[in-house]
Amino acid sequence: MFDIEIDNKERGQVGIGTLIVFIALVLVAAIAAGVLINTAGFLQTQAQSTGEESTEQVSTNLVFLSSTGTVTEDGSGNPAGIKSFNTTVQLGPGSNAINLNDSTISVFTDSGDSVEFDGVDETGISLSGSEVLSTDSSSEDATATLEFDDLAGAGIGETIGGTEALGSGTTVDIVITTPSGTQAETSFIIEDPLDPQLSEDQDIRLS
Repeated sequence: MFDIEIDNKERGQVGIGTLIVFIALVLVAAIAAGVLINTAGFLQTQAQSTGEESTEQVSTNLVFLSSTGTVTEDGSGNPAGIKSFNTTVQLGPGSNAINLNDSTISVFTDSGDSVEFDGVDETGISLSGSEVLSTDSSSEDATATLEFDDLAGAGIGETIGGTEALGSGTTVDIVITTPSGTQAETSFIIEDPLDPQLSEDQDIRLS
């Protein structure tokens, strides 16, 4: 029978190799764990931010109450359109306060005219009421009226009886985009023909 002898030096070499492999595996695992922890933290932060934005959007909304217009006559003295219009808004139920001067107001007509206002302090638009709508429904600042009283300055409409106006039958869309990105929209159609009993500067209900 032959005796098998293992050199202590060879044993040491095998042991060192195994130790190196073990350390390498530990390092790889540690790096992978670090990557996973960082990724989880990033995803948690992103999810929290998205949740906050979604909550703000859901809880920030406007409601249109009504729209009216001021009649203009053609050269024959017949009511032919409106030379100005306004729309009244308030906060929706449970909404946060909204600053209208930080909002974007867009107006479109079916004839292809459009205008965009950055806030309520520009040519063609003015505001009756507070810029910041109150969350207190009993406050006088709970509603505000957007007044579009300079159609020529806004660059929309057509000349009727020497005045820039929106003619009978015109469809008008108004879109308000709040600072949080939510949108509220209303539209109306100017009656065609207008009641012949209407006269210059008389106000009519549009919506």
